[in-house]
Amino acid sequence: MLKNFFHWIISHKIFIFVYIPLIIIIISGIFAGTIYLSWLEDRDKALETLSRYKKLIDRTEELKSGQTYSYSQIDLSAKVVDIPTRIYDRNNEIIGEYFEQKREIVPYASIPQWLVKAVIASEDRAFYNHSGLSYKGIFRAVITNIINMRVVQGGSTITQQLAKVLFTDMEREFKRKIYEAFCALEIEKRYDKQDILSMYLNLIYFGNGAYGVESASKMFFGMSVKDLDETECAMVVATIANPLIYSPLLNLKNALIRTKAIMRSMIDAGFIEEKVAEYQSKRFITKWDFSFNEKKEPETSLIGSFLFSSYKVNRAPFFNESIRRVLSDKFGEDVLKKGGLSVYTTIDGKKQDIALKALQDGILKQKEYHKKVADENISSLESRFEEEKANNIDGALVAIDPHTGEIITYAGGYAFSTKSQLDLVSQIVRQPGSSFKPVIYAAALENRTITPSSVFIDEKTEFKGDYSPKNYNDVYTGKVIVREALRKSINVIAVKVLEETGYETVFRILRDALDLPDSVVNKRFGQTLSLALGTYEISPLENCVLHSTIVNGGKFIQPYGIKYVKDYNGNIVWHNEKEVMDYVEEKRNEFDKIIDPVACAITVSMLKGVFEPEGTAYFAFQGARAGFPAAGKTGTSSDFCDAWFAGYTADLVTVVWIGNKAGAISLGKGRAGGVVAAPVWARFVSQIYADARPGEFAVPGNGVTRQTICLESGMVPRKGNLCPKTVVDELYYAGSEPGEFCNIHLEKRH
Repeated sequence: MLKNFFHWIISHKIFIFVYIPLIIIIISGIFAGTIYLSWLEDRDKALETLSRYKKLIDRTEELKSGQTYSYSQIDLSAKVVDIPTRIYDRNNEIIGEYFEQKREIVPYASIPQWLVKAVIASEDRAFYNHSGLSYKGIFRAVITNIINMRVVQGGSTITQQLAKVLFTDMEREFKRKIYEAFCALEIEKRYDKQDILSMYLNLIYFGNGAYGVESASKMFFGMSVKDLDETECAMVVATIANPLIYSPLLNLKNALIRTKAIMRSMIDAGFIEEKVAEYQSKRFITKWDFSFNEKKEPETSLIGSFLFSSYKVNRAPFFNESIRRVLSDKFGEDVLKKGGLSVYTTIDGKKQDIALKALQDGILKQKEYHKKVADENISSLESRFEEEKANNIDGALVAIDPHTGEIITYAGGYAFSTKSQLDLVSQIVRQPGSSFKPVIYAAALENRTITPSSVFIDEKTEFKGDYSPKNYNDVYTGKVIVREALRKSINVIAVKVLEETGYETVFRILRDALDLPDSVVNKRFGQTLSLALGTYEISPLENCVLHSTIVNGGKFIQPYGIKYVKDYNGNIVWHNEKEVMDYVEEKRNEFDKIIDPVACAITVSMLKGVFEPEGTAYFAFQGARAGFPAAGKTGTSSDFCDAWFAGYTADLVTVVWIGNKAGAISLGKGRAGGVVAAPVWARFVSQIYADARPGEFAVPGNGVTRQTICLESGMVPRKGNLCPKTVVDELYYAGSEPGEFCNIHLEKRH
């Protein structure tokens, strides 16, 4: 049979070896000619696109610095309108601008030569010697593709890859490859090798919406590309082949394997010595804190912990991200990224900047405290533990207009990154400690169980169920009036107040103020006396709402950040504020007041004492030198795990939380709310009220009286003011004010 086959080939040799190749050549020529004609039709438009892109490159060379751009500037696949969603504050200043993609161009001088060498070694070693096409590469690719019966290898030069990104779709087709070849030849005629490299490296896609080596460098390493070392450059280049497979954000194992292959290519190309490459690779592993499993496969690293987000402007990162999720659910991700939405919010940009800086400084002080403890610790194990605690210290600051529910500032953490996206304003719940006590006292005042002058005995007490709460520093003072007990945050008295007034009113306040069904309230909060000390968890936002309800006279509010959203043509497509106001009106009609306004006013009046001598936030507020009406409450959970401060002015309620985001881990002995959180609030309000002083707290016109009292007896000071400590105009329910003179500080007898 084989003999017959060879005989047939010999007898048809002219047909096989002349006519068939000729037919293939003619068909291929016609096919290539057709594609060339197509290229000629597109060439002027393509070259204009290339020219616009080159001008952007040249602009960076002139500026000697980078710049961002959108694909619509050079007509890159602009199948939809590329208009960012802009987020505005209450004064119409932009606090966020959200893009679909991250594109940054940097001048060629800013691109490390190690990155250029890595690209040439791995992608196109003949780059400086060809005119756009590598015939060896094409032959190798043709053989590979014939064997696999499909296009699996391109054999493309860097110039062809630039042409592919600029002018053709991304599918692997023979037609595209030929078209791409004509593009590459034209590019090589018009631009030198440095221009081609610069255009290519600034345009290539690296996954996660990042285009260009500058975007990739910031996304992976949190720094400009000009600051990368050899191995970091290799990892950036490793991603080019296929970001879905080799990006360190998606597959760390593959990324590291590919990076090592790039380093080997650089060694083979003579660009780097093997010993240097080995040293740099080991240094890279240590620098980026790689951890490996039992199979010695990389599991985690610090790479990608620097979020190069889609926000060109981002003054309120956690807030912007929270509303991004809301808008994405409501309008879809494509509309959010490309539809040119204008989002008008309740945030005050200037106050937001102040809030974020105050919070960051407060967190940083706590981090430094733990680092100092770590440095002073003899035990290496304890030292590492303190360093770990320092790394996980974080916080939140949220401020609400207590009358409307508008969120004025929203700082959900120290910094927003790929490793720190947990919104600490609304996505965590922690024990509020003593910052919860005002709810207990307001309920007791409403029930007429107490007045500011009510006397309790502060002593070690064992309650039902063998519950024995301790005071701060285990100090007890004997007889004390309610106002002083709240000012000094005495635990035993708070528990006694709850025991006397009961749970019904407290649970109703929680249900109505937080807008929770009874089943949820009962699940989250237990009817135990420890409730008085804030042992049941709430979020900083929920805590802020509870305190806002006290400041606004017991009215229901719903916190909100989005006022309304407009489309590209200026039409309102969602009026969230109206929906919120309608809901608030419905709830207020349902139960009128959550807390009696007089009880609220008395609670606020008593909480002014927190800033008086011996008050738990006295020193924090003194340092701020604020000079305007204010009230508030500190809070510290068990073992100093959570530090809280809820601060009041007439038009703003602010809650600050600082703690360990890893869980209930102590901030350190004595690191209480008055020491850690209150100074953050004091700094914040002293700056935002530097030019505009807030007014007085609202007091109901009826049912309330004012009385000067002795802070030791709770009674009216005698003539001659013999009482050493008094407070003027303490509020009372009308008829409940003390009707007797002080029985402790008697008149002097002559």
